[in-house]
Amino acid sequence: MPKLLPKSFYTREDVLQVSQDLLGKILISQVDGHLTSGIIVETEAYRAPDDKASHAYQNKHTPRTETMFREGGCAYVYICYGIHHLFNVVTGPEGVAHVVLIRAVQPIVGESIMSLRRGGMGSDAVSLCNGPGKFTEAMAIRKAHDGINLMSRPSKIWIEDAPAIHTGAIISGPRVGMKTAAESSNLPWRYRIAANRWTSKPDEVYYGEWPL
Repeated sequence: MPKLLPKSFYTREDVLQVSQDLLGKILISQVDGHLTSGIIVETEAYRAPDDKASHAYQNKHTPRTETMFREGGCAYVYICYGIHHLFNVVTGPEGVAHVVLIRAVQPIVGESIMSLRRGGMGSDAVSLCNGPGKFTEAMAIRKAHDGINLMSRPSKIWIEDAPAIHTGAIISGPRVGMKTAAESSNLPWRYRIAANRWTSKPDEVYYGEWPL
């Protein structure tokens, strides 16, 4: 049986390294009686307190960000635009609000149930999970899973170890949708497995004036 990622994997303070190391690992959900899984192929790092794109910028504590300050190894799930459930991995020691957004996975198990959950995607398997709101819908990851322990099996959600992705096979680029994050907008903290069809959008660098 594949090993779970240990606590020591998550509690490292270098969230950029953890974000890269999550590539290739296996994300599994067991929700509503169905097991689905996929290879993590795209991530984004958020490093508080200086990262203006982080929900915990300047160590901002709110009911939503409370989970971010927990010890690494749990999930931070929030709703974006009132629609999409976005799944993040909390990293670092307790009190350090670093998280890694999982942006895309390559399906392994449960592709048919993933398709049903996404309204019937037919034969277009790539579009099932090639975005942060897509794969959470496909894997039934919801706001109710915020704070869940990712180091327990069986559970609702967990992450299993897998061979590391070679550094030369990892692409880094600007995060997506960060135009209002001032100098943090173009930080190259999105990581993808090169040539993987299940990754999401191409790079987009913002050249406009930073909002005041």
